[in-house]
Amino acid sequence: MGIRSKRKLHEVGEEQQAPYGSNGNSGHATQQLTCIDLFAGCGGLSLGLEQAGFRPLLFSELNISAAETYMMNRLGQNIIPVGDVYSLTNANLALLKVYWKQQGIEDVDLVCGGPPCQGYSGIGHRRTFKLDKEEIPSNHLYEEMVRVIRSVNPKVFLFENVRGLLSAKWDKNGKNGEIFRDVLKAFRTLDGYHIRWELVHAKDYGVPQNRPRVLMVGVRHDVLYPERQTMLFEDPPLLYDAPSAVRDGFLPKPVGGAPTLPELLSDLEDPGFLKKQSTDRYLKPALTAIQRELRTYQGKVLREGQVLTEHEYSDHAPYIREKFEHMIANDGEIPEKYRTKKFAQRVFPRVWGEGGPSITATSLPDDYVHYSQPRSPTVREWARIQTFPDWYQFAGPRTTGGRRRAGDPSKGDWSRDVPKYTQIGNAVPVKLANEIGKHLAGIIRGQQPQHA
Repeated sequence: MGIRSKRKLHEVGEEQQAPYGSNGNSGHATQQLTCIDLFAGCGGLSLGLEQAGFRPLLFSELNISAAETYMMNRLGQNIIPVGDVYSLTNANLALLKVYWKQQGIEDVDLVCGGPPCQGYSGIGHRRTFKLDKEEIPSNHLYEEMVRVIRSVNPKVFLFENVRGLLSAKWDKNGKNGEIFRDVLKAFRTLDGYHIRWELVHAKDYGVPQNRPRVLMVGVRHDVLYPERQTMLFEDPPLLYDAPSAVRDGFLPKPVGGAPTLPELLSDLEDPGFLKKQSTDRYLKPALTAIQRELRTYQGKVLREGQVLTEHEYSDHAPYIREKFEHMIANDGEIPEKYRTKKFAQRVFPRVWGEGGPSITATSLPDDYVHYSQPRSPTVREWARIQTFPDWYQFAGPRTTGGRRRAGDPSKGDWSRDVPKYTQIGNAVPVKLANEIGKHLAGIIRGQQPQHA
């Protein structure tokens, strides 16, 4: 889907406006803050930050499909696109700082980013490539993020990555956790910042999935509230062993409120889905609070009969549907004749167990089966699990083969297809980003951080 081929989301014949900033959902009551989003992907982190009052000045994203997704949802906002972060040289950053100063921006408020994590993630571990992590160029991009932060000197920085980073080692003879220790060491070379990190779970911040993520926050010394300075005069010497970002007020406390999957998706169910390739209109009104929130566009909830995008169904073979029907009716059990050594599939649970949401959206939607219909989730359902609003659209192919998603590092091929499902699976959940953004905005604006 090109930038100029956006679907109409409200009345037929009415042209869609630039989705963010005009949809009435930002909730800013005070002056906007500014941010730079590195390794931005399709824009989940940026969107949550925008909702919290930040305005992106620049984003970097190497993949064309993901970058197009980012831009097509932010038309007319004059955000500077950068492809390869290596092209964002110190000289170019110096020129950009002069340019922004002419616009009245003396300080960039936030630099954020999640360097590519295929070398550390569970999905990455599924690949068959025999290559040490130290040999994968993308595993060193955190050093480029440090360089950009040093050049820009923002008030706050935010680093995000997968849980696997905490135990990853550079090669088979290395020590568990050595990569994260090197990451922390690199960020601690930044002068003038207090730094904390934490392993958080998206389910604790209103997101309908577990999704553990490592978050590191650095706050410039002059930004912290004066009475906090006496508490934070020295960073913990055992920073790796003592995560404390939530306790010390660098990240928000959990807020809970994760909806169940029927609460999230029931308005998208089409009883006639077997007879069509896609459903392109809402067949029901919004039925729950989260559905109303995600269907809100320009301040209004999209009604029954209005345009619904990205709700195309996979063309499963009859035996696959038979397998899915059995799984739905038998608490996820896979019939013996359909069992393989390949990755096991799970049925979306209708209710969460005692620990809350137990799934994690990845680049592989075929890992899951819809809770009531014998099919895999659509792009729109996948996006909702990441709490993207329904007006958000995605560029590029719908899906692609696993080998093309991973490239072939064993042959020096680092190129990767990033189809829609992968873009969504790689994103930071919008609700998580929004909660973090609201908290960081409070710190930047001089409000007392939460702390234990």
